[in-house]
Amino acid sequence: MTRHVETPRSASADLRRFAEAGGKLLLLHGTADELVSHRSTIEYFRRVQKRLGPRATGSFARLYLIPGANHVNVDASFAASYDSLSALETWTQGGQAPARPVVTDTSPAGNARTRPLCAYPSWPRYRGHGDPASAHSFDCHSTRSRT
Repeated sequence: MTRHVETPRSASADLRRFAEAGGKLLLLHGTADELVSHRSTIEYFRRVQKRLGPRATGSFARLYLIPGANHVNVDASFAASYDSLSALETWTQGGQAPARPVVTDTSPAGNARTRPLCAYPSWPRYRGHGDPASAHSFDCHSTRSRT
């Protein structure tokens, strides 16, 4: 028997019951994903915000776009590694939402460089000084050069 799996385009944006039950949602999507466009995840997140309101959505959900990360981190320009399970545990059990999360590039060429995970619609932007391989040299800005 085949089970139907909803795509972000067809998934319900009404997450009220999930949020009311204490659910927390972290969506991470690489902008170089060759199988599922990050734009479909943005569209879904926007539908959730439209349905529930941005403030209510922000109380239980975050969307993070990861520049250069692809679907499975194979031959990616940025092989993203982030402990989302611990972040979810801290949020659900301790009530502390992710604050300034950092993702690490685990590719051999990446030399463990880091980038901030910026809550959508923010986007990481290099400050113009500091180590370009360090997340500390980046800020999250609400104006992105791409979506």
